[in-house]
Amino acid sequence: MAQAVAGPLVGNYLTPVTSYRTSWQSWRSRHPNTLILSTQTGFERNYAIDPYKGYYRVGSIWFPVGSVRKDLPPKERVLGITVDNESRAYPLSRITPDAGLIEDVLGGETLRIQMDSDGEVSGVFNGQGDPLPHLFVYWLAWQAFHPDTTVFEPK
Repeated sequence: MAQAVAGPLVGNYLTPVTSYRTSWQSWRSRHPNTLILSTQTGFERNYAIDPYKGYYRVGSIWFPVGSVRKDLPPKERVLGITVDNESRAYPLSRITPDAGLIEDVLGGETLRIQMDSDGEVSGVFNGQGDPLPHLFVYWLAWQAFHPDTTVFEPK
């Protein structure tokens, strides 16, 4: 519902932000002045080790999620985009790395998904070249929050 569920903003609508999925090398080349957060957090944890590493590779889900539509496997990673209350999931497995630019129409708006040389999504833009909010997420989450979503089928 794009609303805060805890804290001082409970019930307020939140402004969508863009998420990124890229390699450090690609990010650093585009944003050379990027600062990195310190791992000195006061907690005894090795931040160099991903605690969910095994979770990505197995098909099972560690927590109850209710019913999941059968369009895609529950843990298929998708690029989720909503334009004018119309939502679409773009399975990352169906977006070819050499595509360069994927054009689609969603919510009556032309959109362009830009791929970088690493085969990663480097941006999502409308027909005028303005960035569009998008999210990288598991299918099980995207379809839960967008039950009427469609799934992208490459042409």
